[in-house]
Amino acid sequence: MIEYILFGIAAFWLVLAFAVRKYNLEERGVTIIPLIFLMVRTKRFLHLIDWLSEKGKVFWNAYSTLGVFVSAVGIPAALAFFAWNAYKVLLAPREATPVVPVIPGVTIKLSWGLIISIVIIFFAHEFSHGIVARREGINLKSMGVLLFVIVPGAFVEPDEEEMKKKSPLSRIKVYSAGSLANFVVAAIFLLLLLQIPQTPDGILIYDTIPGTPAETALPEGTIIYTVDRIDVSTYEEFSAQMDTYHPQDTITLETSKGIFHITLTEHPDNPGHGFIGIRPVQHLEHFFILDILSWISMLNLSIALFNLFPISRVLDGGKITDEVLTHFFSEPTSRKLSTLIGTLAMAILIINLLSNVIV
Repeated sequence: MIEYILFGIAAFWLVLAFAVRKYNLEERGVTIIPLIFLMVRTKRFLHLIDWLSEKGKVFWNAYSTLGVFVSAVGIPAALAFFAWNAYKVLLAPREATPVVPVIPGVTIKLSWGLIISIVIIFFAHEFSHGIVARREGINLKSMGVLLFVIVPGAFVEPDEEEMKKKSPLSRIKVYSAGSLANFVVAAIFLLLLLQIPQTPDGILIYDTIPGTPAETALPEGTIIYTVDRIDVSTYEEFSAQMDTYHPQDTITLETSKGIFHITLTEHPDNPGHGFIGIRPVQHLEHFFILDILSWISMLNLSIALFNLFPISRVLDGGKITDEVLTHFFSEPTSRKLSTLIGTLAMAILIINLLSNVIV
C-alpha cells in the first residue's frame, strides 16, 4: 500500500513541476523544489486584510493584547504538557498521550472534516497575523500557500525591516495573534459541538486489518447495525456481542451497505475468541456534522498549543521567547538561552513523537 502512496506523491509533484515550468509560473510568484517544497505568493488579498484591520479598531487592539496574555500562559503550559508527556513516554509509555504529526492520507485518513479544518486553521491563523500586523502599522509584502512534501500550509509575509523598527511588544502581539485565533476557533466549534445530541446508532468500520476476514469482505466506512439480529448501536453492545463468538463461527451483519456473512478467525490477543478484523468507531446520528465540528475544534487546539512551543526562529512560541530573552538579557546571553531552550524543546518534541514507536 505504501508504494502506491509514494508513487502518487511523486506523480503529483511531477505534474506540479511540469505546470510551473510550462506556464512560467515562477514569474507569478510560484517557487518550487520538486518533491520537497512549493510556495505560491500573491498580493491579491492584502486589501482584504487592510480593510478588516480598519474595521473594529478597538476590538483588534484588545484582541492583540489578549494574545500576549494567552501566549504568556500558553508557552509554559505547552512546554509543561509536552515535557510531562515525554516523561511518561520514557517511563510509562502506555500512559502517554500519542503525538502523531497530521499528514493527510499518510498518518491520518482524508475526510471532509479534516480538509475543512485544515483550511480553517490556516485561514484563521494567517489572517490573524496579518490583521494584527496592520494594526501595529506593519505593511505586508505578500501572502499565500505552501506545501512541504505533502503537508500544506499558508503564510503572510510582513515587511521585516518595518518589524525590526517596532517595539518588542508590537512584535509579540503579531506573533501571538495566530495561536489566539486557533484557540478562539477551537472554543467556538467546541461550543457548537456540545449543542448537538450525540446519539449512538451503530458501529463505523474505520478500517480493516490486513489478513483478517473483514479485509476483503467489509468496505471501510460501513456502518454495522446488528450482529446476528442483535442490535449493536453502541460500542459496548458490539464488543459484548463479539465476545460470545469463537474461531470459525459465521456471523451475519446488517449494515449500511447490505447484509454480510463473515466467518471469524482466532483473536490474536485472546485465543479461543472469534476475531472479525476491524477497527470500530462509535457512529452517531448527525455523524458528518459532528465529525467536521470535532476535527475543527481538536486540530485548532492542537495547532495553537504546538505553535506556542518555544523552538527559536521556527514557531511563534520560539519567536516570542526570543523577544522576551532579548529584552531582559544581553544579546550573547539571550542567544545562548534561546539555543538552550530551543534544543530542550526540540528534544521533548522528538521524544513525544517516539510515543508511537515505544508504545
